[in-house]
Amino acid sequence: KRLGNSYRQKMPKGKKGAPPPQPVEEEMNEDEEMELPEGFDREAMKEQLAKYLNPNYAAEVVQKLPVPIRNRVHALQGLQKSYKELRQKYVEEHKALERKYEQLYQPFYEQRLAVINGSREPTDEEVAKGVSEGFQEKEAKKEASGKPGISDFWLTAMKNNYMLADMIQERDEECLQYLTNVTSKNFDDPDQGFTLEFHFSANPFFSNEVLIKTYHLMEEEELVLDRAEGCEISWKQGMNLTVQVKKKKIKAKGKPARVVTKEEPCESFFNFFKPPQLPEDEDEDEEDEEDPIEEHIQVDYEAGQIIRDKIIPRAVLWYTGEASNPDDWDFEDEEDEEGEDEDDDSPEDEPDAGRNKKGGGGRGGGG
Repeated sequence: KRLGNSYRQKMPKGKKGAPPPQPVEEEMNEDEEMELPEGFDREAMKEQLAKYLNPNYAAEVVQKLPVPIRNRVHALQGLQKSYKELRQKYVEEHKALERKYEQLYQPFYEQRLAVINGSREPTDEEVAKGVSEGFQEKEAKKEASGKPGISDFWLTAMKNNYMLADMIQERDEECLQYLTNVTSKNFDDPDQGFTLEFHFSANPFFSNEVLIKTYHLMEEEELVLDRAEGCEISWKQGMNLTVQVKKKKIKAKGKPARVVTKEEPCESFFNFFKPPQLPEDEDEDEEDEEDPIEEHIQVDYEAGQIIRDKIIPRAVLWYTGEASNPDDWDFEDEEDEEGEDEDDDSPEDEPDAGRNKKGGGGRGGGG
C-alpha cells in the first residue's frame, strides 16, 4: 500500500473525528429559501442526505428487494467480508515487509555515508561496479582530491530535483553545504507516518545537529496526511535564513530621524521545518473558497514524500543528475516572458507563466 498525494480534508467544526453535524430544522418562508442553481435536483439532494445520516440505509434498501435477489446480495456482502479479511492480512504482511527491508537497507546507507563524508575510500571492486557500461572513461592521473569525501553531495542532489530546487534559495546554499546526511524512518506502524532527519556538521548558522520533520498519516479510503510537525531551529545571532532584516527611517516633527529595523519572513528551504497548519476554527462561509494554506500543505507533503521515496534511496542518481527528468523543468526566462507580455496587449496571445528553478512552490518530482 503506497501513500497517496492527499491530506486530511477539513472536518466539520468541532473535534477531529466528531460525528457530522445534524441538520437543524428551521421554519423558512418562500422569500427566505436558499437560491439553488438552475437544474438543481432538490429531491436527489434529500436522498443523498438521507443516505449520509441513516446508518441503516443500506440494510433498508436490501430489505425491500425480492427474497431471491436479497439472498444473493447478502451472499455478495458475505464475500465482501471475506475479501476484507484477506485484504487486512495483506496489509499486515506488507507492513512487516516494509519494516524488514527498512532494516536491510541500513548497511547500504551506512556504507554510502562513509564514502560521502570521507571516513573511508571505496575499494576497486566498488568503483568497477559503479562504472557505466558502454561508456569509455578517459584515463586520469591519480591525484589527491584535497578534501576527503564528496563536498555538497546532498545540496547538489536536492537541487537536481525541480521541486526541491524551487524551495532552495540562493542564500540557503551556503548553509546546506554543511548537510552531511538525510535519513528517514517509518513509525512502528508504517501507515501511521514517518520522520525525516537532516544531519548537519557544525556551522555558523544554527546550533542544531539534526533538524527533524515528522508526517502523521491516517487512513480514510487511502493513506492521507493528518498533520506535519517541524522543529525549532536554534539560529545564531543574525543568521536566520527564514527572515530578512529591513531598515526604515522614521521622521517625527521636531525630532531627528531614527532608523528602525524589522524582521520580515522570506522564502527559504528552512521554512520546511515550520509546516503550514489548517486553523482550528474556520469561518463556514469561507470553507468553499480556495484556500492557499491547503495548497501549501499539499506541496509540503509532496516535498516530504519526494525526499523519503526518491532522494534518500537514490541519492547518487540525483547527485549526478541521472534521476532528474528534463520534462519537469521549465527553462524559459522569466524576464523575457515579462517583456513579451508588455509588447503584446492581447490576452489571448500571452504565454503561460513558466515555473522557474527558483521561486514559488512547484509540484511533484522526477524519477
